[in-house]
Amino acid sequence: MEINGSFAQGGLLFGKTNSKNEVFFNNKKIFVNESGDFVLGIGRDEKLENSIIIQGLEKKETHKIKISKRKYKIQRIEGLPKNKVTPNKEELKRIKKESKKISSSKSKFLNKTLYKSGFIWPVKGIITGEYGNQRILNGQPRRPHYGLDISAVSGTKVISPSDAEVSLIMEDTFFNGKMIILNHGLGLNSIYSHLNKIYVKKGDKLKRGDLLAEVGSTGRATGPHLHWGMNVFNTAVDPEKLIQNQPKF
Repeated sequence: MEINGSFAQGGLLFGKTNSKNEVFFNNKKIFVNESGDFVLGIGRDEKLENSIIIQGLEKKETHKIKISKRKYKIQRIEGLPKNKVTPNKEELKRIKKESKKISSSKSKFLNKTLYKSGFIWPVKGIITGEYGNQRILNGQPRRPHYGLDISAVSGTKVISPSDAEVSLIMEDTFFNGKMIILNHGLGLNSIYSHLNKIYVKKGDKLKRGDLLAEVGSTGRATGPHLHWGMNVFNTAVDPEKLIQNQPKF
């Protein structure tokens, strides 16, 4: 077995084994394609001692995987409209419906390895929100931030960080505003939120560097920025760790 990437909470690991083997991460079965490729997403609060089991036709191997612990900051954001922090009953129904659609898109499986094109930044700017930080909105604690916020001038072009297929476009969501989800294969997907304008449509096949959209401030945003998230199915990982630890294929 070969495995590389970021061995940290929020990290992303890419593996290679015999295609006839079965792979389990902490007893959870991981898909292995016909070439023996597999992808592992390490959660924000994943335990530090983990195991990967490789079950072959004749033997079973257990590999211990150590994950480094990360410290997350407390991020305070003030000045948000009251309903964006505490939505009313109708808004909660809308949020639930949108969340279900987004989660369903993240769960879609694409038996391709488009991610092997490598990754670049989708936009250049100042990182104003880091992965994993606990957010306090208008004084009220909220769930951790599962992505990167990159501040840039409204209208700045956003590009695809890797080869991908467009799996979802939503023009007006409560939290994310205009948003796109890209599928990079074997469960790896990415999300782009608060967009001003979208240049792609669902089903488009993209190459790394292709034009996606423009930075905006739609949805729950206090100013123009791109929220960039990466997930393995619905496990959020840190896009910055992926850029810093480019996988070797």
